[in-house]
Amino acid sequence: MIRRRTLLTTALAATAAIGLAACTDDEGSGASDGGGASDGGGDALAGVSVSEDLGAEPTVEFTAPLEITSAQAEVVVAGDGDTIADGDVVIWRDLYVDASTGEVLQSWWQGAPAGGVQVTTDTIGPAAFDVFTQMTVGSRFVMAGWQQSTEGQAYSLLQVGDVERIVSPLRAEGEPGEPSGDYPEVTLGEDGAPEISGPGEGEAPTKTVREELIVGDGEKTREGDFLTMQYTGWKWSDGSRFDSSWERGAPFSFVQGGGQVIAGWDENLLDLTVGSQVMLVIPPEEAYGDQGELAGETLIFVVDVLDAAHTAD
Repeated sequence: MIRRRTLLTTALAATAAIGLAACTDDEGSGASDGGGASDGGGDALAGVSVSEDLGAEPTVEFTAPLEITSAQAEVVVAGDGDTIADGDVVIWRDLYVDASTGEVLQSWWQGAPAGGVQVTTDTIGPAAFDVFTQMTVGSRFVMAGWQQSTEGQAYSLLQVGDVERIVSPLRAEGEPGEPSGDYPEVTLGEDGAPEISGPGEGEAPTKTVREELIVGDGEKTREGDFLTMQYTGWKWSDGSRFDSSWERGAPFSFVQGGGQVIAGWDENLLDLTVGSQVMLVIPPEEAYGDQGELAGETLIFVVDVLDAAHTAD
Protein backbone atom coordinates (compact mmCIF):
# COMPACT_ATOMS: atom_id res chain seq x y z
CA MET A 1 0.00 0.00 0.00
CA ILE A 2 2.72 2.46 0.97
CA ARG A 3 4.91 2.09 -2.08
CA ARG A 4 4.59 4.84 -4.65
CA ARG A 5 6.58 2.78 -7.12
CA THR A 6 9.33 0.19 -7.04
CA LEU A 7 11.95 2.55 -8.46
CA LEU A 8 15.37 2.46 -6.83
CA THR A 9 18.30 4.80 -7.36
CA THR A 10 19.49 2.62 -10.22
CA ALA A 11 17.92 0.09 -12.53
CA LEU A 12 17.50 -2.77 -10.09
CA ALA A 13 15.56 -3.38 -6.91
CA ALA A 14 17.77 -3.75 -3.85
CA THR A 15 15.00 -4.69 -1.48
CA ALA A 16 15.29 -8.40 -2.17
CA ALA A 17 17.39 -11.03 -3.79
CA ILE A 18 17.48 -10.88 -7.55
CA GLY A 19 14.06 -12.09 -8.47
CA LEU A 20 14.78 -15.72 -7.66
CA ALA A 21 11.33 -16.26 -6.17
CA ALA A 22 9.65 -15.27 -9.40
CA CYS A 23 11.87 -17.42 -11.54
CA THR A 24 11.95 -20.74 -9.71
CA ASP A 25 9.43 -23.53 -10.00
CA ASP A 26 7.74 -25.83 -7.50
CA GLU A 27 10.03 -28.81 -8.02
CA GLY A 28 12.28 -27.93 -5.11
CA SER A 29 16.05 -27.58 -5.17
CA GLY A 30 19.02 -29.84 -4.88
CA ALA A 31 22.48 -29.35 -3.48
CA SER A 32 25.27 -28.98 -6.00
CA ASP A 33 28.85 -30.19 -5.66
CA GLY A 34 29.92 -26.58 -5.09
CA GLY A 35 27.94 -26.27 -1.88
CA GLY A 36 25.17 -24.23 -3.51
CA ALA A 37 21.65 -24.97 -4.62
CA SER A 38 19.65 -24.65 -7.80
CA ASP A 39 16.17 -25.39 -9.02
CA GLY A 40 17.44 -27.86 -11.61
CA GLY A 41 19.14 -27.60 -14.97
CA GLY A 42 22.41 -25.83 -15.74
CA ASP A 43 25.23 -24.73 -13.46
CA ALA A 44 26.05 -21.15 -14.33
CA LEU A 45 27.96 -20.59 -11.08
CA ALA A 46 30.48 -23.28 -11.99
CA GLY A 47 31.99 -20.77 -14.43
CA VAL A 48 32.02 -17.83 -12.00
CA SER A 49 34.91 -16.76 -9.77
CA VAL A 50 34.24 -14.34 -6.88
CA SER A 51 37.01 -12.75 -4.80
CA GLU A 52 37.19 -13.72 -1.12
CA ASP A 53 38.63 -10.55 0.45
CA LEU A 54 35.77 -9.35 2.67
CA GLY A 55 37.52 -6.04 3.22
CA ALA A 56 37.18 -5.01 -0.42
CA GLU A 57 34.57 -4.73 -3.13
CA PRO A 58 34.00 -8.17 -4.66
CA THR A 59 35.41 -8.87 -8.08
CA VAL A 60 33.41 -11.23 -10.28
CA GLU A 61 35.06 -13.04 -13.18
CA PHE A 62 33.42 -15.15 -15.87
CA THR A 63 33.27 -15.47 -19.63
CA ALA A 64 30.42 -13.34 -20.95
CA PRO A 65 27.76 -13.90 -21.98
CA LEU A 66 26.94 -16.25 -19.09
CA GLU A 67 23.83 -18.31 -19.71
CA ILE A 68 21.60 -18.63 -16.66
CA THR A 69 18.96 -21.30 -17.10
CA SER A 70 18.11 -21.86 -13.44
CA ALA A 71 18.20 -19.91 -10.19
CA GLN A 72 21.26 -20.77 -8.12
CA ALA A 73 22.96 -19.64 -4.92
CA GLU A 74 26.08 -20.60 -3.03
CA VAL A 75 28.37 -19.37 -0.26
CA VAL A 76 31.72 -17.93 -1.36
CA VAL A 77 33.15 -17.23 2.11
CA ALA A 78 31.59 -18.58 5.30
CA GLY A 79 31.11 -16.08 8.11
CA ASP A 80 31.54 -16.72 11.81
CA GLY A 81 28.30 -15.16 13.05
CA ASP A 82 24.87 -16.56 13.85
CA THR A 83 23.19 -18.95 11.42
CA ILE A 84 20.32 -17.40 9.48
CA ALA A 85 16.91 -18.94 10.15
CA ASP A 86 13.62 -19.07 8.27
CA GLY A 87 11.92 -15.70 8.71
CA ASP A 88 15.03 -13.74 9.70
CA VAL A 89 15.47 -10.29 8.20
CA VAL A 90 19.04 -9.90 6.97
CA ILE A 91 20.98 -6.84 5.82
CA TRP A 92 23.76 -7.03 3.26
CA ARG A 93 26.13 -4.99 1.12
CA ASP A 94 25.93 -6.14 -2.47
CA LEU A 95 26.58 -5.64 -6.12
CA TYR A 96 24.82 -6.73 -9.29
CA VAL A 97 26.60 -7.86 -12.45
CA ASP A 98 24.97 -8.18 -15.87
CA ALA A 99 25.54 -11.81 -16.85
CA SER A 100 25.37 -10.99 -20.55
CA THR A 101 28.17 -8.41 -20.51
CA GLY A 102 30.05 -8.65 -17.20
CA GLU A 103 29.18 -5.00 -16.44
CA VAL A 104 28.64 -4.00 -12.81
CA LEU A 105 25.20 -2.44 -12.79
CA GLN A 106 25.18 -1.22 -9.21
CA SER A 107 27.40 -1.65 -6.18
CA TRP A 108 27.24 -0.61 -2.53
CA TRP A 109 31.00 -0.03 -2.68
CA GLN A 110 30.38 2.53 -5.44
CA GLY A 111 27.60 4.41 -3.67
CA ALA A 112 24.47 2.31 -4.22
CA PRO A 113 22.20 1.59 -1.25
CA ALA A 114 22.60 -1.44 0.96
CA GLY A 115 20.00 -4.19 0.68
CA GLY A 116 18.36 -7.02 2.50
CA VAL A 117 15.37 -9.30 2.66
CA GLN A 118 13.26 -11.46 4.93
CA VAL A 119 14.47 -15.00 4.33
CA THR A 120 11.48 -17.06 3.23
CA THR A 121 10.84 -19.26 0.22
CA ASP A 122 8.28 -16.73 -1.02
CA THR A 123 10.72 -13.82 -1.00
CA ILE A 124 13.90 -15.42 -2.34
CA GLY A 125 12.77 -18.75 -3.79
CA PRO A 126 13.71 -22.29 -2.78
CA ALA A 127 17.15 -22.23 -4.42
CA ALA A 128 18.37 -19.31 -2.33
CA PHE A 129 16.36 -20.32 0.76
CA ASP A 130 18.19 -23.65 1.06
CA VAL A 131 21.52 -21.83 1.04
CA PHE A 132 20.55 -18.88 3.22
CA THR A 133 19.17 -21.02 6.03
CA GLN A 134 22.57 -22.70 6.32
CA MET A 135 24.50 -19.44 5.96
CA THR A 136 26.03 -17.44 8.80
CA VAL A 137 26.32 -13.69 9.36
CA GLY A 138 29.58 -12.44 7.87
CA SER A 139 29.31 -14.69 4.81
CA ARG A 140 29.78 -13.65 1.21
CA PHE A 141 27.31 -15.23 -1.20
CA VAL A 142 26.70 -15.29 -4.93
CA MET A 143 23.37 -15.86 -6.65
CA ALA A 144 22.35 -16.26 -10.27
CA GLY A 145 18.88 -15.24 -11.40
CA TRP A 146 16.84 -12.60 -13.16
CA GLN A 147 15.45 -9.14 -12.51
CA GLN A 148 13.49 -6.52 -14.39
CA SER A 149 14.50 -2.87 -14.47
CA THR A 150 12.12 0.00 -13.81
CA GLU A 151 11.98 0.47 -17.58
CA GLY A 152 10.82 -3.12 -18.07
CA GLN A 153 14.11 -4.50 -19.39
CA ALA A 154 14.87 -8.05 -18.24
CA TYR A 155 18.38 -8.86 -17.01
CA SER A 156 20.20 -12.11 -16.32
CA LEU A 157 22.19 -11.28 -13.24
CA LEU A 158 24.75 -12.30 -10.71
CA GLN A 159 24.32 -10.83 -7.24
CA VAL A 160 27.21 -10.92 -4.76
CA GLY A 161 26.54 -9.85 -1.19
CA ASP A 162 28.20 -9.70 2.20
CA VAL A 163 25.73 -10.44 5.00
CA GLU A 164 26.13 -7.73 7.63
CA ARG A 165 23.59 -8.68 10.29
CA ILE A 166 20.24 -10.11 11.26
CA VAL A 167 17.76 -7.40 12.21
CA SER A 168 16.71 -7.83 15.84
CA PRO A 169 14.51 -7.03 17.65
CA LEU A 170 11.61 -6.64 15.22
CA ARG A 171 9.95 -3.95 17.33
CA ALA A 172 10.92 -0.57 18.75
CA GLU A 173 12.90 -0.56 21.99
CA GLY A 174 14.06 2.46 23.94
CA GLU A 175 13.01 5.15 26.37
CA PRO A 176 9.47 6.61 26.41
CA GLY A 177 9.03 9.71 24.29
CA GLU A 178 7.02 12.81 25.11
CA PRO A 179 4.06 12.96 22.71
CA SER A 180 1.97 16.12 22.81
CA GLY A 181 -1.32 14.41 23.59
CA ASP A 182 -2.95 16.16 20.62
CA TYR A 183 -3.33 12.94 18.63
CA PRO A 184 -4.85 9.50 19.24
CA GLU A 185 -3.29 7.48 22.03
CA VAL A 186 -1.20 4.47 21.03
CA THR A 187 -1.25 1.14 22.86
CA LEU A 188 0.96 -1.85 22.04
CA GLY A 189 0.13 -5.54 21.90
CA GLU A 190 2.36 -8.18 23.42
CA ASP A 191 4.24 -8.48 20.14
CA GLY A 192 4.62 -4.71 19.83
CA ALA A 193 1.89 -4.17 17.23
CA PRO A 194 0.26 -0.75 17.77
CA GLU A 195 -3.38 0.27 18.03
CA ILE A 196 -4.80 3.78 18.29
CA SER A 197 -7.60 4.98 20.52
CA GLY A 198 -9.75 6.31 17.67
CA PRO A 199 -9.88 8.79 14.80
CA GLY A 200 -8.26 12.20 14.85
CA GLU A 201 -10.07 15.02 16.57
CA GLY A 202 -10.47 18.59 15.41
CA GLU A 203 -8.66 20.06 12.42
CA ALA A 204 -6.18 17.76 10.74
CA PRO A 205 -2.67 19.19 10.27
CA THR A 206 -1.78 20.70 6.91
CA LYS A 207 1.86 19.61 7.21
CA THR A 208 3.16 16.25 8.37
CA VAL A 209 3.50 16.04 12.15
CA ARG A 210 6.02 13.68 13.76
CA GLU A 211 5.81 12.65 17.40
CA GLU A 212 8.35 10.36 19.05
CA LEU A 213 6.64 7.68 21.12
CA ILE A 214 9.76 5.62 21.87
CA VAL A 215 13.31 6.97 21.59
CA GLY A 216 15.82 4.32 20.51
CA ASP A 217 19.55 4.37 21.12
CA GLY A 218 20.86 3.25 17.72
CA GLU A 219 22.46 5.18 14.89
CA LYS A 220 20.50 7.99 13.26
CA THR A 221 18.72 7.49 9.94
CA ARG A 222 19.92 9.49 6.98
CA GLU A 223 19.12 9.97 3.31
CA GLY A 224 20.11 6.96 1.20
CA ASP A 225 19.68 4.46 4.04
CA PHE A 226 18.12 1.08 3.38
CA LEU A 227 15.50 1.52 6.09
CA THR A 228 13.74 -1.47 7.66
CA MET A 229 10.62 -0.85 9.71
CA GLN A 230 7.29 -2.05 11.04
CA TYR A 231 4.27 0.15 10.53
CA THR A 232 0.50 0.41 10.74
CA GLY A 233 -1.64 3.04 9.04
CA TRP A 234 -5.10 4.38 9.89
CA LYS A 235 -7.39 7.00 8.38
CA TRP A 236 -7.66 10.22 10.40
CA SER A 237 -11.32 10.54 9.41
CA ASP A 238 -12.66 7.38 11.04
CA GLY A 239 -9.71 5.60 12.69
CA SER A 240 -9.99 2.58 10.41
CA ARG A 241 -6.81 0.60 9.73
CA PHE A 242 -5.91 0.27 6.05
CA ASP A 243 -2.44 -1.29 6.06
CA SER A 244 -0.02 -3.00 8.45
CA SER A 245 3.31 -4.78 8.13
CA TRP A 246 2.48 -6.49 11.43
CA GLU A 247 -0.51 -8.22 9.84
CA ARG A 248 1.62 -9.43 6.94
CA GLY A 249 4.25 -10.81 9.30
CA ALA A 250 7.09 -9.11 7.45
CA PRO A 251 8.86 -5.79 8.08
CA PHE A 252 8.96 -3.30 5.23
CA SER A 253 12.15 -1.90 3.67
CA PHE A 254 12.85 0.95 1.29
CA VAL A 255 15.62 3.39 0.36
CA GLN A 256 15.15 6.59 2.34
CA GLY A 257 14.83 9.65 0.12
CA GLY A 258 14.65 7.58 -3.06
CA GLY A 259 11.09 8.51 -4.03
CA GLN A 260 9.85 4.97 -3.41
CA VAL A 261 7.26 6.00 -0.84
CA ILE A 262 4.93 8.89 -0.08
CA ALA A 263 6.55 12.24 0.70
CA GLY A 264 5.37 12.18 4.30
CA TRP A 265 7.59 9.15 4.87
CA ASP A 266 10.52 10.16 2.68
CA GLU A 267 10.87 13.52 4.39
CA ASN A 268 10.01 12.68 8.00
CA LEU A 269 11.87 9.48 8.85
CA LEU A 270 15.27 11.17 8.77
CA ASP A 271 17.44 11.86 11.84
CA LEU A 272 15.71 9.19 13.93
CA THR A 273 17.66 6.80 16.11
CA VAL A 274 17.22 3.12 15.28
CA GLY A 275 14.91 1.53 17.84
CA SER A 276 12.58 4.53 17.84
CA GLN A 277 8.83 4.52 17.33
CA VAL A 278 7.13 7.56 15.84
CA MET A 279 3.65 8.67 14.93
CA LEU A 280 3.32 10.45 11.60
CA VAL A 281 0.15 12.40 10.82
CA ILE A 282 0.29 13.03 7.08
CA PRO A 283 -2.08 15.31 5.10
CA PRO A 284 -3.26 14.24 1.63
CA GLU A 285 -0.79 16.49 -0.17
CA GLU A 286 2.10 14.53 1.37
CA ALA A 287 0.35 11.17 1.10
CA TYR A 288 -1.77 10.04 -1.87
CA GLY A 289 -3.27 13.35 -2.94
CA ASP A 290 -6.36 12.73 -5.03
CA GLN A 291 -5.26 9.29 -6.25
CA GLY A 292 -6.50 5.81 -5.34
CA GLU A 293 -8.44 4.43 -2.41
CA LEU A 294 -6.88 6.89 0.04
CA ALA A 295 -7.54 9.99 -2.06
CA GLY A 296 -8.09 13.07 0.08
CA GLU A 297 -7.34 11.25 3.34
CA THR A 298 -5.15 12.46 6.17
CA LEU A 299 -3.28 9.39 7.41
CA ILE A 300 -1.94 8.32 10.78
CA PHE A 301 1.05 5.97 10.88
CA VAL A 302 2.89 4.42 13.79
CA VAL A 303 6.36 3.40 12.60
CA ASP A 304 9.01 1.31 14.38
CA VAL A 305 12.50 2.02 12.98
CA LEU A 306 14.26 -1.37 13.11
CA ASP A 307 17.42 -0.82 11.05
CA ALA A 308 19.13 1.81 8.94
CA ALA A 309 21.85 0.45 6.65
CA HIS A 310 23.98 3.32 5.41
CA THR A 311 25.57 3.85 2.02
CA ALA A 312 29.36 3.66 1.82
CA ASP A 313 31.10 6.57 3.57
